[in-house]
Amino acid sequence: MPPIIDSVLLFLLSIPVVMKYRILPIEGTPYWLFGLVFLSLVVNVLLAYRSMVFAKVSRVVERWRDILIWFVLGVVVFLTLVTSMVDRKSVAPVWGVHDIILQQEAAMRYLINGKNPYKETYFGTPVESFNYDEPDNAEAVNPALYHFVMPPWYLLFPFGFYVVGVKLFGFFDARMALLFSMAGILLILWKWIKDKNLRRLAVILVSLSPSVFDYFIEGRSDVFAFFWLLLSLYLLSVKKPLISAFIFGLAVMSKQTIWIAVPFYFMYLFVSEVKCKSRMWWSVIITFLVCLGLTFPFLLWDQKAFIDSVFLYLTGGTATSYPISGYGLSMVLLSVGVIKNIHDFYPFYLYQLLFGLPLIVILLRWIIKRPSLSTVLFSYGTFLTAFWYMSRYFNNSHIGYISLIFLTAGILFMHERSLEKHES
Repeated sequence: MPPIIDSVLLFLLSIPVVMKYRILPIEGTPYWLFGLVFLSLVVNVLLAYRSMVFAKVSRVVERWRDILIWFVLGVVVFLTLVTSMVDRKSVAPVWGVHDIILQQEAAMRYLINGKNPYKETYFGTPVESFNYDEPDNAEAVNPALYHFVMPPWYLLFPFGFYVVGVKLFGFFDARMALLFSMAGILLILWKWIKDKNLRRLAVILVSLSPSVFDYFIEGRSDVFAFFWLLLSLYLLSVKKPLISAFIFGLAVMSKQTIWIAVPFYFMYLFVSEVKCKSRMWWSVIITFLVCLGLTFPFLLWDQKAFIDSVFLYLTGGTATSYPISGYGLSMVLLSVGVIKNIHDFYPFYLYQLLFGLPLIVILLRWIIKRPSLSTVLFSYGTFLTAFWYMSRYFNNSHIGYISLIFLTAGILFMHERSLEKHES
């Protein structure tokens, strides 16, 4: 892959971010920082061009290209989020964030005070101040005020950042965990992919993808869940299935979207560990124990509240369920009058079963025929797309997350092909 591709993409994707967001948490971003970012982008392009012109690639040039790419990503991706967090602290709790961040922070406060975040309502917290709109309903109440939808690992993991953030910086923003997650994703890809140009392309596209970046800055939860999933797959690639199974359990407890990955993950384990079935079964047991260990205290605390919030809220099974929304089949049915109201229950599971069962059989057979981690991700992304499209909601950030899955799967496929050619 020509090195000019990643350098030009870094240029094209970085500039819109710099022009749209503040990239330093001070009054007025200094012009020297803009100049330094712009200079780094230009020098990176020139060095990439030099690498194409001259047959012998200098190690010094390669090292400088790596330094420039990480510097630009550090400013454009990470400083942008840090600046947003600092600005929010100075402006208002609801400034620049999605309501899932507000609810996550409120749920953590409930837990600190000995209250069950799955049982409590969120009236009187910053979640109530979040701007929530419904078509033709000015009096609509945000259903998030009644439920904390996320599984336990999403709730518990940020407590480490809470302790450090309050002690060192005097404040906590739940997006600190997202910052960690994005850094983890990029480092995993950098370590995993051996081809220099491909790994540069990977970190640039994943961190600056236009379909993901804005949602990452406002705090949507997809990057957090994807980090744990990707880490578990990387550990499989380096032949550490038991540790991978532990991390995969954390991924499953990060967000419901990872539940869709379960059959594909374990089918790959079944195929790849065919000579050691005991290790495969131990992996299943480890993942199950991690999930059980994280959910059992909350089930014991209040089983109904946990099930209502984590399971039924998203399917329309409660009186205050997530409304029909987005760009999927649900909105098609609403627009033609099959569904009368966005709060009505509708059996979307019938469509999911009708189309999903044959699809999952096809995808699992594909993994058996071509057992690779890129196939696992492609299968997961394909099934998640069908499942989400035929669900109660299929929102903008969901489409962005699917694009992230397919992007990463494509990069891993190219990585696998590169290794196959090298070995042959």
